[in-house]
Amino acid sequence: MSVSLTLERSVATLSGFAPAREDDAERYVAALHAVTALEEGFALLVEFAVPILLSPEQKKAQNLWYKSSRERLNRACVACAIVRPTADEEMQRTFQGLFAFPLLATRDRAEAQAFLAQHLAGRVPA
Repeated sequence: MSVSLTLERSVATLSGFAPAREDDAERYVAALHAVTALEEGFALLVEFAVPILLSPEQKKAQNLWYKSSRERLNRACVACAIVRPTADEEMQRTFQGLFAFPLLATRDRAEAQAFLAQHLAGRVPA
């Protein structure tokens, strides 16, 4: 899979698709830190077609990122949509427990985009 982070029209997209690259796990961890640096008022679309295989050190880095970035992301992120082939209610509950912003876990990219657009449209200018 090739992991990337892009920003277009206030939507940050963290994605990963085949074919795999040797440095995907490192790119994923780096992208998490880049998301934290985004200015307030963005929506986050996370879309992975396949799971990322993280080493124990990378899993630890991911967990530390969640803990250290939660407060900042709760202020900066308007909403998050996660698109995965395995998305279900349990995944949604898990991620909703991590963050305070509206979150949708779905298998449908169009549904995710509509969810984010709705929340961006309702954003109150600073």
